[in-house]
Amino acid sequence: MTLVYEDDLLRVYWNEQGRYFLSEWLGVFRKGAQLRRAYQACVEAARARRPSVWLADTSKIQVLDPVDAKWVADWFWPEFARAGVVYMAGVSPAKAVSKMSVSRATEGLVESGSLEISVHASRAEAEAAIAAWHKKHAND
Repeated sequence: MTLVYEDDLLRVYWNEQGRYFLSEWLGVFRKGAQLRRAYQACVEAARARRPSVWLADTSKIQVLDPVDAKWVADWFWPEFARAGVVYMAGVSPAKAVSKMSVSRATEGLVESGSLEISVHASRAEAEAAIAAWHKKHAND
């Protein structure tokens, strides 16, 4: 894997063999500009490789401030889809309160049809889902 972006909140890797980006959210609480910079790094990486597939490991993610959750829902997801992301396999947060935060930030996303998303209990499950997605879309 090739490291594409790193700060104290997030690491983004490109997995050449699996043909996907891995966004590994670290167990650090940030809000406002620092949090938004990490999300913007994902958009920038996605723009560099169109179309792209992502594995978002949010198992360690902390609670999102309600203002930031709204920003993620209103700005990040539409930009992420416009950047060429076609599929994302996510690893669910371990903490119940973090799961609620992520749910709030992703409300309406699946229904919008912007991109295909699946949620998994482990990174191994998410990797298997990405492999299956690539196989299903091999002739697209």
